[in-house]
Amino acid sequence: MNASLTDSEVAAFHRDGHLFPIDVYDAAETAPWAEEVVALARNGLDDHPLPWHQKTHLLLPSLDAIVTDPRLTAPVASILGPDLVALSADVFVKLPYATGRITWHQDVNYQQLEPFDLLTAWVALTEATPGNGGMRYASGRHLGRLAHAERPHATNLLTRGQELAVAVDEQEAVDVVLRPGQVSFHHALTPHASGPNTTAMPRAGFAVRYASTAVRQLAGPPISARLARGRDTYGHFRLEPGPSRALSTAALAEHARALEPHAATGYSTV
Repeated sequence: MNASLTDSEVAAFHRDGHLFPIDVYDAAETAPWAEEVVALARNGLDDHPLPWHQKTHLLLPSLDAIVTDPRLTAPVASILGPDLVALSADVFVKLPYATGRITWHQDVNYQQLEPFDLLTAWVALTEATPGNGGMRYASGRHLGRLAHAERPHATNLLTRGQELAVAVDEQEAVDVVLRPGQVSFHHALTPHASGPNTTAMPRAGFAVRYASTAVRQLAGPPISARLARGRDTYGHFRLEPGPSRALSTAALAEHARALEPHAATGYSTV
């Protein structure tokens, strides 16, 4: 698939703050990607001091290819326009029976950016279900920025235990169910959360944070981005080179450079 979204799909995204499922890849294509990231989740990168699962596209050519793949960027461009950068592209793996969860939050809580022409494309590398820790969306709650609090907990996978300071009605939340290769989109203002993996199989996803090239950073150490589609005529971000070889010395160095601004602020909320 290399197709734009329909007008009705774009309208649904703007109405609900999310859109899924979007058919992009098939299970045969995602299987080796899932195997690669699950192996990293099990073994880690002991000599690399920064969180490997963030900006993982800078470590693995296979994931970098997803970031720039027209089959994925074409539907994103239907919403954000033809010129796109990826501000981050992060791996989320929940191993079998892992208790980790992600509390309700908005992605803009981590960002000092404007305008909010931002969305996350969450690529299911394995099946995603309520039982294995799939995401949940609060539909229609993307109309403004909501207050957050920091409540660290051993099972909260968010860096500082961020969560909404206002309640989300769990009965009205929407479960994101995806087959391997399907994708969900959510706006950066859309509250979302996920639970633990209660199954015997790992759950793996790859979340690409796309932005229009017109988006700019308001404050903080300057962050970098990967040009994903079209042209960057604004120059608001240092553009990242893609890796030529998995986990090479050059790739590890670029990954560390790209994460340095985030580490410098302690991955704080704003």
